[in-house]
Amino acid sequence: MTKKNIAPKKDESAIPIKQIFISSLISSAMFFILLIILALVVFKTSANQSLYLLYGLAAGGLSSFFGGFISLRLIKEKGLFFGGICGFIQSLICSLIIFILNKGTAGNGIFILIALMTFVSSLGGLTAVNIKKKIKY
Repeated sequence: MTKKNIAPKKDESAIPIKQIFISSLISSAMFFILLIILALVVFKTSANQSLYLLYGLAAGGLSSFFGGFISLRLIKEKGLFFGGICGFIQSLICSLIIFILNKGTAGNGIFILIALMTFVSSLGGLTAVNIKKKIKY
């Protein structure tokens, strides 16, 4: 009788929280870097004040897509679910920092930002899981 090499089964219920949290921190840093860049653009171009929320939402969307994509590129499963978790953690981190910087007030735009970051990060995770690797012949 010979022994077969059987790979240990992965725990299906385990959430890879380490990868999700690290990518949430990286994408949160990217969010604030994009906000600084957009603030410089607004300062140089004297843009209309009504566009500030739009710029913030654009920075949030780009950074959360990047965070969801990077985290799920490493995990490679359940893109929509884990991407949503990554985006929600990122939005909580960013919201906390925004509340601290604004001395406890942030307005209604923060709820839009939380929903947008969660949704777009889910899309980033879904995209990362469904991208096919090129096969070299």
